[in-house]
Amino acid sequence: MAPHATGGFALSTKLIIAAAACTTVGIGGTFVATSPDVGPVDASASVAASATPTAASSLSGVGNDTPIVTVTPTGDPSTGPTAGPGTPSGTSPGGPGGGPTDAPAGVPAARQLTVPTSPSTSATPTATATPSATATATPTTAATSSASSSFTFATFNVQGAIHRGKVAHRMALAVGLLKRYNVGVASLQEFETPQRKLFDSLAGSTYARYPTAGRSLDAENSVVWNTARFSFVQGQTRPYPYFHGATRNMPRVLLRDKQTGASFWVTSYHNPADVHGNAAKFRATAVSRQVADNNALHQTGTPVIVAGDMNDRATYFCAMSQGTGMHSADGSVYSSGCRTAKSPWIDWIMGTPDVTFSGYLRDRGTDDRAASDHPIVVSQVTVTG
Repeated sequence: MAPHATGGFALSTKLIIAAAACTTVGIGGTFVATSPDVGPVDASASVAASATPTAASSLSGVGNDTPIVTVTPTGDPSTGPTAGPGTPSGTSPGGPGGGPTDAPAGVPAARQLTVPTSPSTSATPTATATPSATATATPTTAATSSASSSFTFATFNVQGAIHRGKVAHRMALAVGLLKRYNVGVASLQEFETPQRKLFDSLAGSTYARYPTAGRSLDAENSVVWNTARFSFVQGQTRPYPYFHGATRNMPRVLLRDKQTGASFWVTSYHNPADVHGNAAKFRATAVSRQVADNNALHQTGTPVIVAGDMNDRATYFCAMSQGTGMHSADGSVYSSGCRTAKSPWIDWIMGTPDVTFSGYLRDRGTDDRAASDHPIVVSQVTVTG
């Protein structure tokens, strides 16, 4: 099953975000899903939160009415993330009043999300070319380099048009969130045809996306990037089982930072939820293939960012991390066993050891809730080739 590939070129704007190991959540501190695409949760009870949130008044709002908070961990900051599973079904981290009550142990005190500055205009955008339809069975090996690239990354299930109306309004809000956080690269899921058309209209002068050819269903998982900052080197799709085991081809994209020359791979995955029956065996198959595929990518010497709606919490992370050595933006690691953050979510951002994360945010503010039934998950990322 060879990947479908294209070669071509396009790029993104600089965005720096010093983020916090914290979350913003929805109504009453509970994540409320408004479509049936809600992932399963590990059966074990969640670990009680051990951090007390303190308001960071200078960061209140960030474009919506849910305050951003910083979290000061209690206990020994050298202990690392807590071993344990996810939160109970239908909930997300948070306490009364909408503030987070969790953070991975070992996060420095008062590390916080800083509202990003406007994108740099130092990079001169270059014309983009439509990716060609040249197929290749193996990933391209990027040029060997010690260059690094720092930017804001996001993963966002934008809730498909089939699940919820007001699509134009919701996509305007989704694009607004990407721009609010100065996102340079993002993985999008449930990105259906009407939403892609609206995205191109609203943000086509800023972001390019992949895939743009092939089956429409396959483009529901896409990678987007700011074309003033990043160039498109190569795109491929790989087959994974979705509902009832039917194949979905999901993208992986090789990008290069125009400013530094650093290259890295990004994926956008959406593993099946249980809304059409128990899909655990299909998720397990998908994860095993994703482990193999991403190990092959990283063997080329290029950093890899894996992101998407995995519809599993600790179950996904532990399998993926054990198989690949990846760690998560939320602080979860595989070290002497699987050690997850206190309240892992189903939308993951993970990276190979040459990818570092300086912070983490799940936004469930007013605009996000109006846009989707999932939080936009944001992290500051540095990749080193």
